[in-house]
Amino acid sequence: MKKLLLAASIICLASAGLAEENPTPVISNSDTEIKLEGFYLFENGYIKQDHLILFDKNVTDNRKKLGFYTEAAFAATIAKTINDVIAGAKIVLQPTTRAKTSTSYNGSHIFIETSYGKVELGSPADASAKLRITGSQVTAGTGGWSRYALLDGQYMRYNGLKSDFDTNASFYLESYSNSFDQINDKAERARRLNFFTPKMKGFQAGVSYTPDTANTGGNRDINNLTLESSGRNGVSVSKTGIKTVKLENNETMTINQNIRDAFSAGLTYEHEISEDADLKLSVTGEYGKPARRLIHAKMDGTTIQVLNTYKLSNLKAYNLGAVFTYGNFSCGASYGNLGKSLTAKEYYKVGRDTYYYNGAVAYGQGPIKTSLEYLKTSRYKNTVDAVSLATEYKIMPGLLPYAEISHFQAKGKPVYYPEAPSKTTRGTVGLIGTKLKF
Repeated sequence: MKKLLLAASIICLASAGLAEENPTPVISNSDTEIKLEGFYLFENGYIKQDHLILFDKNVTDNRKKLGFYTEAAFAATIAKTINDVIAGAKIVLQPTTRAKTSTSYNGSHIFIETSYGKVELGSPADASAKLRITGSQVTAGTGGWSRYALLDGQYMRYNGLKSDFDTNASFYLESYSNSFDQINDKAERARRLNFFTPKMKGFQAGVSYTPDTANTGGNRDINNLTLESSGRNGVSVSKTGIKTVKLENNETMTINQNIRDAFSAGLTYEHEISEDADLKLSVTGEYGKPARRLIHAKMDGTTIQVLNTYKLSNLKAYNLGAVFTYGNFSCGASYGNLGKSLTAKEYYKVGRDTYYYNGAVAYGQGPIKTSLEYLKTSRYKNTVDAVSLATEYKIMPGLLPYAEISHFQAKGKPVYYPEAPSKTTRGTVGLIGTKLKF
């Protein structure tokens, strides 16, 4: 704890040195505008968790309990206006630290906007992601406790197989992306087409089409299938959206959760009840067909024998969310259900359903904001419960030091082994950091 307080002092002193007005840089002439925006996060995390074995106790390669984390984003939006038509492009640069992949920053694309709506070409963020409302949208801090927690460590495994857990409110179309070596574990997601209506009497709608979730924005090649590595099973070299799990007797299950012809849509409503009260509502959803089948195979030396293939269920998911603000108080809540999306009973023997719900309350007074959030997820009957208390202080526009403490509990077992005992791990994560936005 002394080390955590020391890190907090260093962060606050560094933040104070930057305390001056820093508006978003904009370069413009009569019909062209260039807007620069960026984000940087420095965070110090401390964790105490039970049932960790050997190197599972390490937060970093050589340190237990304590670790640093950084995240960055930088983007330029160039727009030109002619006869009430706005056309332009957003270019997101790849930083040398881990890239921030939120819908606000992650997304190089072309856009065309008129009085009839906005079209985005090549955007990695779909309509459901941009229009979805969750309880965490009103909170202070980052909600980043799961970066330091280890929910699928050796204690939680059975016959070497990990348990599946969800630690946030996420949908399938947001989760598939390519890898850029060791710089990031994810970057731009699949390319898609988006259309958003203009806001009319508080309503706005959006729809997206994604031909193939494996067709991400950073793949070196458009086609990543080769005869040597893929054969007839459709496992690409990039491994986007694909994982292979090892079972007993040298058997494996290759799970390809990529989607063809995926559609996502959303509808939001904003209403100013009074001068001090606002209400936002949102309903979003996703639908798509599995690109491939689940492959049950056996390894015999260097030879792979396919024992059987199984059909995965279609993607069907939805989210309901609301945010209510009254004066300095805000509260948000959401419920999401993915049903049996992209599962097969031959592998997901313990359970196939996934859902989540979360809620948060926040109070802001001047430069200070404090929030309390609860998250509950259930993935294939494996559950996560987390409570987070956070506070942040706005030193200047865009500069936000914060502190956060979270307690979590995960309970479950590997989905392939219904006979496995259900195990539980608990822990507490403390975070102190600074966010800089411009």
